[in-house]
Amino acid sequence: MDTAPRRRRSWLLIASLFVNALLIALIGVSIYRLTHIDTRIGSGGMLSPRMIAVAAPSARPAIDSVIDAHAAKMRALRVASSDARRAAFRLLASSDYTPAKMTTALDAVAQADSALERESIAMMGDSLAKLSPDERAQVVARVRRKLSSWFLRQFRDRGP
Repeated sequence: MDTAPRRRRSWLLIASLFVNALLIALIGVSIYRLTHIDTRIGSGGMLSPRMIAVAAPSARPAIDSVIDAHAAKMRALRVASSDARRAAFRLLASSDYTPAKMTTALDAVAQADSALERESIAMMGDSLAKLSPDERAQVVARVRRKLSSWFLRQFRDRGP
């Protein structure tokens, strides 16, 4: 008689392998997305000029002209913001650090960031001003679709 034990499949092992494969895929997608962030002028955010151009393709030439008009100033303001941050860090690392000097350096960072944000908002406003009522409706519909994702709805406050 054959007394060798029968092979049994372990469903727990199979489920574990499946979950591990999903986890590896999720990590891979996350790393890919983190390394491929769009940092071009006019990107980022629901109402960024590049998103508006995608939502309303007929307005793309006008939006591109707005981006081109603001691009040089945006680049200069990004450099100024980075320079202010580097200057604050250099001050922190220097031997003549004082809290008063650091406050001044951090105020310069805040001013540089504010100037960059004001220019970004101005570019967004100029982009939105180029849209016709139908194009604005397309943009609003796209933003509403993005904001009504099934995943985000899970975290909304449902009230009392």
